[in-house]
Amino acid sequence: MSEEAEGKFGRGTSSMVTAVFVSRVLGLLFIIPLQNMIGGYAYGIYYLAYPLYTVMLTLSTAGFPLALSKTVSDLAARGKHKEATAVYRIVGHSMLVFGLAAFLLMWFLGPLYLRMALPHPDAAQMQAALPAIRALAPALILFPLISAMRGYLQGYLRFQPSATSQVVEQIARVAVILIGVLIAVKLGFGPPVTAAVATFGAAAGAAPAFLLLRKAVIRVRSEMRRRSRYAPQPHLKARRILWRLLMYSMPIAMGTLILPLSQQIDAWTVPRGLMDRGLSFMAATTEYGIYSGEALKLIQLPLSFANAIGVAVMPGLTEALSLGNNSLAKDRLVMTLRMTAFITLPAAAALSILALPLNIALFRSSAGTGAIALAGLISIFSAIELVSTYILQGYDRFYTPVGHMAVGLLIKLALNVILVPIFGIDGAAIASVFGYMVSSWLNMGAIRRVTGIRASMPALSWRTMVATAAAGLWLYAVERLYVSSGVWVPGIQQSRLFSLGVVLAGLATAGPVYLGVALLVRAVNTQELSRMPVLGRFFVHPEISP
Repeated sequence: MSEEAEGKFGRGTSSMVTAVFVSRVLGLLFIIPLQNMIGGYAYGIYYLAYPLYTVMLTLSTAGFPLALSKTVSDLAARGKHKEATAVYRIVGHSMLVFGLAAFLLMWFLGPLYLRMALPHPDAAQMQAALPAIRALAPALILFPLISAMRGYLQGYLRFQPSATSQVVEQIARVAVILIGVLIAVKLGFGPPVTAAVATFGAAAGAAPAFLLLRKAVIRVRSEMRRRSRYAPQPHLKARRILWRLLMYSMPIAMGTLILPLSQQIDAWTVPRGLMDRGLSFMAATTEYGIYSGEALKLIQLPLSFANAIGVAVMPGLTEALSLGNNSLAKDRLVMTLRMTAFITLPAAAALSILALPLNIALFRSSAGTGAIALAGLISIFSAIELVSTYILQGYDRFYTPVGHMAVGLLIKLALNVILVPIFGIDGAAIASVFGYMVSSWLNMGAIRRVTGIRASMPALSWRTMVATAAAGLWLYAVERLYVSSGVWVPGIQQSRLFSLGVVLAGLATAGPVYLGVALLVRAVNTQELSRMPVLGRFFVHPEISP
């Protein structure tokens, strides 16, 4: 039972991480043509709109999808499939109402948000930024429904439809953004319109993802209807179900708000701090675009891996604990932390060491390289903070990580106010590192107290650290050669194609180094590799193959 369940959990997590990898790579690659087409000022407007959207999206779902996946997992483990479907139906109707409310709030609160985010905004600045915010609002109608469907499917540990929908969503989003922006630029529209066209891509990507998930949900509901055709029809009161889920979802929502609230703190403090350094509004907006659209954009890849792992572990832990299988719960917890380290550490090292060629390849300049390098450290601690939050919530410790998150955010806010006027956007990155470091350290201490597992992240991942150090030395040699190339061939570093080639060559050669050392020091075994994204097909063990 344990091995079969563990294999199912590992493969499900792997499919989620693989989908995240594909969708995030697409999201990173499309930055190159987007920034080329709309310019730095419009790019800053584009990212100025997203913190409010992210907060509104999180509040509109209120943690219900994750609470739903936890509830469905618990009911399914006890064979109560009709109850699980009834709960999903109630939540789906509620998500539609919440989505419509969030759409209206974002549409009408946009001006108030801009007055808070921009220091002394005038009419021209408001007119430039407001269309991008309102173009994002329609996505708030569909995404709550999408997240409810994902929660239902993940409650049954059906991760593949959720994974596929993420890829489909990203492909549609990128296609609509690039085609729409190209048309807008050709027609001669300015930054306000091009930024709005770019933000509207979120709604365009949501539509096909919604259709795909709806089909998957219908299929799973039919299967569960056959399994429970002789079970009595449950009589659940919507008010009681929603109240119970609300009690679950409120702390979950607050826990998942860590990233959007951190971005919101940046939106409020970074432009102001930069203008305190003497920058104009346009220059401060451009710098903020570099920080949020480059440094913070790049950490989305390792952080999304952590989120995919965390989304999978919550229903997985709930299922194991509902069955009374503490051993399986412990195995899944340890596997989750080890997988987080195994994926996040090398990604963070590559981001920090290859910051310069990566910056030039993706963003055409070396501006913001320091912030990108610091973003590697941010990604490590934010990933640990996020995954440990999901683990604690899987053990029904909902409010514990919320308190730790609040401590980290207060530290970040205080350091932003102090450091941004001194160090610019690098100061915001340093503040994020310390904020996430404290909250993740507090979360890991709580896990040890709740579960009785004495292992810490360093104890679980020191072998992974050795492998990461080996790959990091290799990447550092590649980066030094890249820097030296400017002496041999003046100006070659400014070539985006050359810089991209260096990044790809560094990753392609450092990957085998990392994997080889990881196997040598037993940071991972072939059975675990068989459940890893992308690599798994090369290490499939016959006993655990699907």
